[in-house]
Amino acid sequence: MQEPYFMNNQKISARQVKRTLTLELLGISTLLLPSLVATDSGVDGFFALTAGGGGAWLLLKFWQKHFRQQNFSQRLEQMSGCVRVCIQVIYGMGFLGLAGFVFYVMAALMEQQLLGNGWEPMILLTLAAAAFFGLVRGLESRVRVYEVLYWFLLIPLLVILVIACAGIEPNAWTPVAASTLPNFIKSSYVSFLFFSGASLYVLFLKSCQKKEQAYAGTRHALLVVLGLNLVIYLILLGVFRTELLAHRRWPVIDLMAVVKLPGNFLERQDALMVGIWFFCLFAFLDSMLYYAVDFFAGILCFRSNRSIQAKEKKAESGIGPRTEQVEMTAENKTNTKKIVLTAVLVCAAACIGSFLLHREAAAQRIFHGYLYGVLPLLLILPVFCGGRKQNRSESEAEAESKNRSESEAIAEMKHSRRQRNF
Repeated sequence: MQEPYFMNNQKISARQVKRTLTLELLGISTLLLPSLVATDSGVDGFFALTAGGGGAWLLLKFWQKHFRQQNFSQRLEQMSGCVRVCIQVIYGMGFLGLAGFVFYVMAALMEQQLLGNGWEPMILLTLAAAAFFGLVRGLESRVRVYEVLYWFLLIPLLVILVIACAGIEPNAWTPVAASTLPNFIKSSYVSFLFFSGASLYVLFLKSCQKKEQAYAGTRHALLVVLGLNLVIYLILLGVFRTELLAHRRWPVIDLMAVVKLPGNFLERQDALMVGIWFFCLFAFLDSMLYYAVDFFAGILCFRSNRSIQAKEKKAESGIGPRTEQVEMTAENKTNTKKIVLTAVLVCAAACIGSFLLHREAAAQRIFHGYLYGVLPLLLILPVFCGGRKQNRSESEAEAESKNRSESEAIAEMKHSRRQRNF
């Protein structure tokens, strides 16, 4: 008998962080950001993107120093119950809402570019089933897929961008410094919000084996995403010019309409571009759902963990069943709860996407409200999650660290023994 993957494989490497985060941020930023920046800044949008990326990099350095001793999850556990639950609800709802918007974007993209009208239920059901399967298989299984797909997606994209350079008109890159200062600041701020997705480092830090390598992988992903956004923006400006670029819904997808591959061996060139962005957006969708499940599960499973600790104390004193039996029973119950919770949240996100489909005006209003209201709140909250202040001597801290390491080693031995028994 094999245990569910949902809880057993929650560790990822620095390379997996780098590749998965690159694909997650690349899809959503290059699809939506060019038209937003071109609307306010035009040619100066290139410098706005650079400023936004620089701000996101500074924020990432701040997170590295801020969470050097304890990660975000450890600080949440130290907070009082009411405050902790409120923060978890805010983050859970924030990630769930963003997942619903990504559902909408993917369904609209596939409907408009590939399948046509009438396929909405099939598209949403397929996306929901794939997202649920990816979440249940576990974090490591999911990131391994994107670790393999990384170069299979980036190499065709780079080839397309190189070919697209032939259609660039350099005059479209002028005049420079023509936008007003308020518009430039607005574009820089929007760019910063998109690139601040690198702050997911705060959340996946607990799943990384080495903190320094996790930071290096996140920084590398941010630089790659920023570089590709700058290149794509220059190409889109040179091909479409500012006025047309600002009114395009998905300009990077429309780029395939003007790019002619040698030999015309692809009848539907746009399908190649949609395929690349589909996998990138799906990686982002699964990531948002994963964190939504993680925060809501933290609320539901917190009391269960406290009851487990109480039962373990009784077992150690000779009252009640053995500790190992208590752990196995509790783990099975927790896995079942998480699977049910995952199904509920995936369905909720799909319902949000279905509601927004064919309601573009409402979707845009909700997206801008999230971008300027909810997302800044999600970025600010970790600063104030300091946990309870503890006045302890260094010797006490070292003793606690040693005890924690011993308990983790014992738990790992028990887990290995259970796997052998299964």
